[in-house]
Amino acid sequence: MGEVSCFVDRSYLAKVGLNRPKVLRMFLAILRPYGMVKVSGSHLPLYRYRHYRWTLYMLRKYFLGLLFAFLLPSLVCSNPAESLSSEESQFAFAYHLLQHHDYSRAITEFKRYLFLYPSGAQADEANYLLGEALFQTKSYKEAIIQWEGVLKQTPDTPFKDETQFKAGRAFWELGQEDQAMQLWEKILQEGHSSLRSTAARAVLWGLSKQKRYDLAREKLKTFPLMDSEKEAHEAFFQKGEQLPYKSPTTAGALAAILPGAGHLYLNRQQDALISFSLNGLFAWAAVSSFQQGNSGLGVLLTFIELAWYSGNIYSAVNTAHKINRKLETDFLEGYGVRFGLLSSSPSSPSLYMVLHHAF
Repeated sequence: MGEVSCFVDRSYLAKVGLNRPKVLRMFLAILRPYGMVKVSGSHLPLYRYRHYRWTLYMLRKYFLGLLFAFLLPSLVCSNPAESLSSEESQFAFAYHLLQHHDYSRAITEFKRYLFLYPSGAQADEANYLLGEALFQTKSYKEAIIQWEGVLKQTPDTPFKDETQFKAGRAFWELGQEDQAMQLWEKILQEGHSSLRSTAARAVLWGLSKQKRYDLAREKLKTFPLMDSEKEAHEAFFQKGEQLPYKSPTTAGALAAILPGAGHLYLNRQQDALISFSLNGLFAWAAVSSFQQGNSGLGVLLTFIELAWYSGNIYSAVNTAHKINRKLETDFLEGYGVRFGLLSSSPSSPSLYMVLHHAF
């Protein structure tokens, strides 16, 4: 486009009351790099139109046209791979949050991914990991609903075995142990992944927790495990059957006969000495009060002694239960760690079920 030959000096602008050349210079400065106009001398080269308002209109028109001309190629020639890149970025971000234990945000981001890309390349994995994030927040019922929905909608999902395994783990946490083992046994019957052996170990571990060692031995014969591992399981079964449990009934009876005797049976010598001393002291004080004719004090001390006596029996029974629970917990944790079902968490002293799968 050539330079315009029509000039309007500043006196004309002043005459029409539009003596604002700075406004024109602003637009001309924007357009000048593109070779459309230039400023020379004390005059402003304009288009053929003599009116200032028409000039501004034309400048805006060309300016917006240039802006559209620059943006149009980027809109028309955009790379279709950008949408795929956005999908991958969304999934990667959600997975990053899951790996860094930011489970609440991971749940939100996996839901966002599934809303935007319900048929995306990683939709199956996102559905599985969404349930995993819910599981880690101890929302076990929501995790089960998520995984069961996945299995109903996409029964051929490549994460079928993993989904069933972790759904069983969620049932286990809710105390529904039989349902958990049914899912694990279903993996043994229908599964095709390396999780079959892990599911077999989980079933045996669950039966050991329920002290159903005879049934565990029967299933062990049919499970796809090596002979050496089967022998190791059998050794744990025998160990579980021979755990040195303490009888709560015996502990309570001994405590009733002689305060402190129940704790002595439980190998709690210090507790036994305290219990015997306190009960003996209050019993002696109560008897002495009655002998001295102080019936009121004797009655008060008798009630206090009865409280100590009852507490002695309750403490013995409760301690026996605690000892038995600790024996079972230590046994099951040792069993689980031995066969790779349980692993110590570095940030927590508790244990959690490990799922061996590489994404």
